[in-house]
Amino acid sequence: MTTRASELHSREAPPPDEGKLVGRLAIWPDEIHRESGATQMALDEALLLTADQPVIRFYTWARPEITFGFFTPLDAVSDQSQPSTRRWTGGGVVEHGNDVTFSLAIPRAALPSGLRAGESYRIIHEALAGALRQAGFVGAEAVPTVDSRAEARGLGVSPGACFAKPVSWDLIDRDSGLKIAGGAQRRSRKGLLHQGSVRLPAELRSVRHRWTRTFSESLAGECLDFPHAEEAERLADELRRDRYQSRAWQQRF
Repeated sequence: MTTRASELHSREAPPPDEGKLVGRLAIWPDEIHRESGATQMALDEALLLTADQPVIRFYTWARPEITFGFFTPLDAVSDQSQPSTRRWTGGGVVEHGNDVTFSLAIPRAALPSGLRAGESYRIIHEALAGALRQAGFVGAEAVPTVDSRAEARGLGVSPGACFAKPVSWDLIDRDSGLKIAGGAQRRSRKGLLHQGSVRLPAELRSVRHRWTRTFSESLAGECLDFPHAEEAERLADELRRDRYQSRAWQQRF
């Protein structure tokens, strides 16, 4: 079900239907090629800080970049030649460039009561796997348990790399056995921020591909187009300058 953007602030968010994560979700297919990973990370956090309804933003990268989790040491980034930015969420090292990235910001008031981190991760990734299968990526599956050590050895990559260390409910391509999607979450008094990365064939690597809409509709009872977020953009500029581009933030661990 799709709702007009003008209704975003017109009434209280409905409770989520059974099997859904939220009652209503605003979708933002962000086609702007942002200048840096610091800008992308700042905008994701700004969405959580400013949104009064759940919002999902899909975006791609203007150039190859690396993001790494809040508690990950900077020296875990093996390729120091590429631009890198510390995320506000957790997780490991993620190489961006051939992926579609998404951020899901859910205000505290819209979170289902008693929802645990593992359960929200499962719901998000099962919805994502279903959407990708409908789009033709038939091997996409969210798996409850994985042998991350075996896969890391098979890939021959840094042990800190996110895509070499699948965890429960990450997405695996059953045809190749490789991880294709993972995510990281963090909660605060403002709500929940989930940041996800999906490695896809070129034909699926668009923020307006139908799988992004199918995925969003699997998470919510109602969906709507996200209006331009001036407030989030302004706050993101401050966060980028004061936090995500600062040496203190980058080298905090």
